Amino acid sequence: MKTLSLKKIIAVGIALAGLALTQNVRADVEVLVDGGNASSSVLFNRATNIFNNGSSISNVFGASSASIRTYKGTSTNALLSSLGLITLDFNLSGAVGGLQDIAGQIPEPTAAGSNLPPTVVDSSTSPDAVSIDPTLFTALETYIVPYAFVKNTNSTDTAGITNLTQRQAAYLEGAGKSTATFLGGSGAGTNVVYFVGRNTQAAVRTEIDLNIFATGFQTYTTNNNQIVLDNYRTNTSGAYDPGEATGSAVVAVLGFITNGIGTVAIQNVKKPVAALSYEGVTYSAANVQNGTYPLWNPEYYYYLKSTVTGTPDASKLAVITALYQSVTNATFQVDPVYTNNFIPYTSLNVTRGFDGGPISPKPGF
Repeated sequence: MKTLSLKKIIAVGIALAGLALTQNVRADVEVLVDGGNASSSVLFNRATNIFNNGSSISNVFGASSASIRTYKGTSTNALLSSLGLITLDFNLSGAVGGLQDIAGQIPEPTAAGSNLPPTVVDSSTSPDAVSIDPTLFTALETYIVPYAFVKNTNSTDTAGITNLTQRQAAYLEGAGKSTATFLGGSGAGTNVVYFVGRNTQAAVRTEIDLNIFATGFQTYTTNNNQIVLDNYRTNTSGAYDPGEATGSAVVAVLGFITNGIGTVAIQNVKKPVAALSYEGVTYSAANVQNGTYPLWNPEYYYYLKSTVTGTPDASKLAVITALYQSVTNATFQVDPVYTNNFIPYTSLNVTRGFDGGPISPKPGF
């Protein structure tokens, strides 16, 4: 064998070894973010940030969806630059459902067509509040998610209703409908106001119910342009689960049931609905920060600890960390996508020990 040929063989061998090493280092990774629909605008915005504002996104599936979407691409983010193709899936159909899915490692569909268990859950409901063991999770605090009761501003039936008390809210949810006069409106008791709410998969429902001490729940929806008691829906486990699947669906139903009052995250307060005051206090970031407006809870990212089946490996954890850092970045917290919908946890002058619990001032406030 000629010396030159031997050198070529050695060179080719070194090149192949280097290629194999590069392919191994630049491994492909897929992460499914499950959880609350309330944070969809932030999460989709930050997904494009991770992929360099879209310049290296090779595919986006479900781009018109408010809850299920998939991004694929590569990133020069320092945490992700050593990875290959990154598939970032979102299935944001409910914060409570997301916690149930990740704890049970229940596969969920993605917009790209795969099915896999959640890697991380974005939830403003704590595991404790829905009887899930919190010691299973590592929890990363993000921001405050505010909620509100809303009405259709085009309705004469609810024109006089500007505020709900705790007792009015609890009665409305429990009965499913009320006279307008009981809620502060007009009509001599003849005008009916219907309640339109979220399903049991939603933090909006869990957190508002805990805040108003609700003991019952009935909600209305539409069927062939008729107002009907929502008593036919089932969730993924086949259990009876009345209520809409997303906040945008609540707003859509209130567009038809104009004499209705619903519950949504502040992100979903868009025309034709407007937020009502609660216990005489209007929603504002300042009123959350000073403790006078109580309909809120902190949002966390939850992923399984290393001692639990389903814990993310190093590549998946890098994607989770990049997303978390992008969401909590101080520069992003002045973006209208953030400031109009969420409140930095560090800006609160008050504390809350548990979901729906008493609100207390921080030392010095």
